[in-house]
Amino acid sequence: MKLNKNKFNSQSPLIMGVCNLTKDSFSDGGQNYRTSDALNNIKKMWEQGASIIDIGAESTKPGSDPITYKKEIKKLEPILKKIPKNKFIISVDTYKIETQEFALQRGAHIINDIYGGNKDLFFLSKKYNSGLILMHTPGTPKTMQSMTNSYKNILQDIRKIFINKSKELKKYKIPQSKVWFDPGIGFGKNLSQNLTILKNISKFKIDNYGLLLGSSRKSWIDKIDKSSTNQRLGGSIASVLYCLEKGVDVFRVHDVQETSQAIKIYKKIICSK
Repeated sequence: MKLNKNKFNSQSPLIMGVCNLTKDSFSDGGQNYRTSDALNNIKKMWEQGASIIDIGAESTKPGSDPITYKKEIKKLEPILKKIPKNKFIISVDTYKIETQEFALQRGAHIINDIYGGNKDLFFLSKKYNSGLILMHTPGTPKTMQSMTNSYKNILQDIRKIFINKSKELKKYKIPQSKVWFDPGIGFGKNLSQNLTILKNISKFKIDNYGLLLGSSRKSWIDKIDKSSTNQRLGGSIASVLYCLEKGVDVFRVHDVQETSQAIKIYKKIICSK
C-alpha cells in the first residue's frame, strides 16, 4: 500500500476501523481513552484487515455536547505522535479547522468532516495533498434528530448537496480519488430514512468520487431488532454486504475482523463457479 502524498490504495472495498478516544461515544466510549489502549486497538484493527483507521476525539452521537478544539488536540496529540505513518491510512474525524490543520501537520492522510467540509477545509486539503470524507447531516448532534422532517426527498436532497460539494472541490482541483461522500446513516435520519438510504445507496455515487458507509452498530439496527450496541454485529454486516454489491468503496466499522471475513467469504461465493 502506497501512502505517499499523491496516492491512496485503489483496492476496493476498504475497511476503516473506528477508534474513538472519548468516554462518551455511543459504541466504544472509554475503550480507547488511555493512549496505550488506543494504540493497542489501532494495531489490532490494522492486523485484522483495516486499511484506514479513523481517529476521533469528540463524540458526535445524537445529543452530545461539543468540546473545544484545544481539548480535541490535546487528546489527539499523543496518538498522532506515536502512531506509525506508513502502515495504514490515518483519518482524523473532526470538523474544527484548527484540529484539521493540526492533524494534517502531524501526518494524518484524511480528514473526516461530519459537516461535509467547507472552503477552509478544501484549502487545507489542497495545501497538504490530503484526502477528504464529506458526510451529510442536517444539523448539529444536539439538533439533528429534531430535523428528520426537513427533507423534501431525502435521496434527492442529499445527492444535490454532494453534487454541489463536488463542484466546489473541482475549483480546488482536489483529485476525485481522494474524496469519499458519506450519506450519514443515523445523523438526522429516522429508521425509514436510514433504510431508504441503504436501499438506494448507489444513488450517492457522484462522478468518480468514492462512497463511504458508516452503518456499524448504530441505533437503526436496534429499532428493527432490539439489541445493545455490542449485539449489532449481524445487522452491521448485513448492511455491509448489501452495500458492497451497490458499489460502496469504504466501510467504517467497529468490528474489523468479522467484517473483513464476511466480505472475503461473500466475494468467494459470488466468484465461485
